[in-house]
Amino acid sequence: MAIKRELLQFQTVEDLLGPGRTPLRIPDFQRPYSWTPQHARQLVTDIAAAQKRRPDQPYIMGTMILLKRPQEDPFEVVDGQQRLLTLHMLRTLLRDGRLSDLAIGSTPIHLVYQELARLVEEMQDKVAYQDFLDTRAQVLRIVTDDEDEAFQFFDSQNFRGKALRPHDLLKAFHLREMVATTPAEQRAVVEQWESAEENDLDRLFGTYLARIHWWSRNLPAHAFTAEDIDLFKGVSRSTPHLPATEYHRAAKAVLPGVQEWAHPEADQQTSRDLRRARHQLDAPISAGRSFFDFAAFMLEEMKRFESLLFRRDTRTGEPDDDLAIFSNGARFHFNRELYIAAALYFTNKYSEEDLHSIRPRLFRWAYGPRLAYERLGWRSTDNYARGLAATRDGLAEFNLFARMRDSLDPSHLALENLPIPQAVRSKSTDDDALQTILQEIS
Repeated sequence: MAIKRELLQFQTVEDLLGPGRTPLRIPDFQRPYSWTPQHARQLVTDIAAAQKRRPDQPYIMGTMILLKRPQEDPFEVVDGQQRLLTLHMLRTLLRDGRLSDLAIGSTPIHLVYQELARLVEEMQDKVAYQDFLDTRAQVLRIVTDDEDEAFQFFDSQNFRGKALRPHDLLKAFHLREMVATTPAEQRAVVEQWESAEENDLDRLFGTYLARIHWWSRNLPAHAFTAEDIDLFKGVSRSTPHLPATEYHRAAKAVLPGVQEWAHPEADQQTSRDLRRARHQLDAPISAGRSFFDFAAFMLEEMKRFESLLFRRDTRTGEPDDDLAIFSNGARFHFNRELYIAAALYFTNKYSEEDLHSIRPRLFRWAYGPRLAYERLGWRSTDNYARGLAATRDGLAEFNLFARMRDSLDPSHLALENLPIPQAVRSKSTDDDALQTILQEIS
């Protein structure tokens, strides 16, 4: 996105909606208002909770993306119209104003207005709430002058009035944790985050990081939702100062300086391992800036391995036509995800130095289940990852992720000569080719 750096800033609700506001326009391509009374109640409750918890500190509600067309004054609201319109209604009601056209009706905007009117009527101190809303509640305003990219934002799921994705909520949480940093630092992490593809972030957190967390703890994996974001909130300013959290706070604060002192001229592999040490998947994240660094690094790792793991040689990147057929397509979908998740966890813990030699065994472990079932579904995949495959399936019956979590030495993983089914249960020629490859791996 062509972000206008000079216009990237945090704005209070007063800045957005007050007398000196920048003219805004809802463009024709936006869908109608779709928030429900529940969304409105949550917004009002969240603001009240922030007012009670930190009355003198900014409360960052998220981002608003605007399109600035050449030679036109009004900015077009690409993302954030639902929240913006809700804040306008709330602000009007707090000032004892009325939007008479919305008082009666049953469309979403009518129902939200009526709910807001009820909530405002029940407030004990409207003046204090109004002051906090105007002066402390903020959004990060992002302005682009690229119409094509603005429409790409609109076409994505989040910008069609649907619920925010879990990683959007994580971004908002960790951005709020950066309240003590400079605006330049905050702009930098937002630009870094916005440069990533939505689907890549979905895949990173939902397909890999959340599953690694669950499987390594012998827990069943499921779809990563907003209810699961606590997995990646980490150690924040509000986390109690207990021995375990103090250890992680100290380690995160000291490690970068120690690494720079010990490895002033690190080569590429050493540099990558130093970053892995700072972003251990088994350790809690430090809330705020560190989370964005963590996400950027793990996104880089994921995209590297999605290509590198299907090469003949992970050190040189030499192509391998035999492996290429297993890197795409629905038939090997779950195997591919197991394979990449295992490699991400392995290298995060043990380095990439031995990846070339261990990679075939990870491949055999991840793709063996494809031969055991005519149709490999999610339940069988999840059971296999947790070491719960049935003995009759002829597969390994241990949890590789739990072994990695409990072992500091990769030689203790016992990946040699893993069992695989001796007979292919489908008529797919790709499965025959897969069996030949797996039988050659010891």
